[in-house]
Amino acid sequence: MRPIVHTLIAIVVVTLAAGCGQGGPESSEPLEDLAGWDAGKADRAGEGEGEGEGEGEGEGEGEGEGEGEGESDPWAPARDATLAKVTLPDDLAAPERYAYPSGTSPFGLGGTEFWQRWPGGEMPLFSYTRGTELGRRCMNASAIRFETIMSDPPDGMISLLENSNWSGRFFNWNDDYSNATSDGWGGARLWAWRTGLIKWISKTNRDGSCELPTLDMVRRLVEDCQATSESSEGEIQGCTAR
Repeated sequence: MRPIVHTLIAIVVVTLAAGCGQGGPESSEPLEDLAGWDAGKADRAGEGEGEGEGEGEGEGEGEGEGEGEGESDPWAPARDATLAKVTLPDDLAAPERYAYPSGTSPFGLGGTEFWQRWPGGEMPLFSYTRGTELGRRCMNASAIRFETIMSDPPDGMISLLENSNWSGRFFNWNDDYSNATSDGWGGARLWAWRTGLIKWISKTNRDGSCELPTLDMVRRLVEDCQATSESSEGEIQGCTAR
């Protein structure tokens, strides 16, 4: 009888040990995969299939040859808030739908408004889908620039919002000079069209490059709008920066 009992106990111990060994890695790896995805890391395809195989394939493919980490961001120049003029890849297509910036509260960017600076061009044109290919690219680049700056706004922005009659609203305007008959100089600028609405203005050049508002330009706007507000009982209409 005792040998049978000992045998049964041994089977139970082995079974529990095997179960514990498998349960730990399998339950934690999905969380690691999600964290890596959120951080923009490469997809480590072999990591979930076992410790030995997963670690070898994950480190080799994910860090060295993984698709996610090696890919460059074609919109990266728009995310550099110091660049007044950006050039996007020639093969970069404009998104079919306009994507509004996110994570910028209490500031918001409406849109879209094109001014097609050539004979017969529409001024203004509020339809994104009817904009030119190059104009829509720069419109999206300008929205990305807004999101970059307003996700961590410069000093003075909150103060301007709290101490003036401005509502924190912007509107995405693009001066489109991409047509062969376009003529004029233009350029990026910020302009309080009304106290409640500041125009966030970019420019599309004939070669497809984009001129965008910069962080320094926003700082200059804050200074001018604060001065205008103090002398006009909270009204900021007309304040501007280039």
